[in-house]
Amino acid sequence: MIRFSQKVVLVASLIAAASLLGAATQSIGVAMSDGSILINDAKTAGNATIFAGSTLQTQKGMSQVRMKDGAQFSLASESRAKIFADHVDMEKGTARFTGFSATANGLSIRADGATTASVSMLADKNIEVAALTGNVHVFNAAGINVANLAPGRALNLRPQDAGAAAPSQMAGCVSSSSGALLLTDETSKVTVQLRGGNVKAGRRVQITGTTVANATAAKPATQVINVTTAKDLGGCNAAAAGAAAGGAAAGGAAAGAAAAGAVGISTTAAVVAGVAAATAAGVGGAAAAGSFSSTSTSQQLSAGH
Repeated sequence: MIRFSQKVVLVASLIAAASLLGAATQSIGVAMSDGSILINDAKTAGNATIFAGSTLQTQKGMSQVRMKDGAQFSLASESRAKIFADHVDMEKGTARFTGFSATANGLSIRADGATTASVSMLADKNIEVAALTGNVHVFNAAGINVANLAPGRALNLRPQDAGAAAPSQMAGCVSSSSGALLLTDETSKVTVQLRGGNVKAGRRVQITGTTVANATAAKPATQVINVTTAKDLGGCNAAAAGAAAGGAAAGGAAAGAAAAGAVGISTTAAVVAGVAAATAAGVGGAAAAGSFSSTSTSQQLSAGH
């Protein structure tokens, strides 16, 4: 009887292992290319089946991947990424995706609905993110929203080194909502709730502070910032203040940019939760519909391709 029980256990284990193996090897999509590509470092010509965790590397030509759920993305030439059912982990080069998400250097890039976004890995750990259509949101490794891109905008982002402190340096017009002071950063378009610093609604300020862990921010802010220093940059005129409030209500989208333009602000750089953000370029309609190569997105956009 004991010997029989051991056999039963062995057979059950083999069945379970086979089931797990079958689930692990289930295809999640198909990669298509006019030239040769590398799947897990093995050269493949034309089409190739993609499994969860497969590494896809392009050479001289681009490759398009269609997922079983309808999502799709493209890898530019000389790019490399690991592919999963719901996202792609970028290792090198440039990807463009629709109805999908991507991670790069610890940042998570998520596109709303059918939005098309582009992610390029640049030198010195910089990541360039572009919202070709729709809104794109970027989060750091801790899940904190560090950038929001309205359609037609691009940002260069650079996470701090691991273990470094994560101060925030932001600038924008302060608005009041239900007793809370809110600020939508002019560059990252992230909306935060401010505590301390003696800031006042209706003023344009530049603040430095730290994120308050586990604090519940007043909507539509995504985090609470404990202000350590604040520099008053002048008053916000009525148009700018109204646009800033509208930008906060929209999660820091296009109205926030309108606020910046209304007061002649030159948006350059910000640091949100340890991620530096700098305006890269505007995305034109021709660029969104143009050719796709390994050239960085901002260079493609400025060239009008």
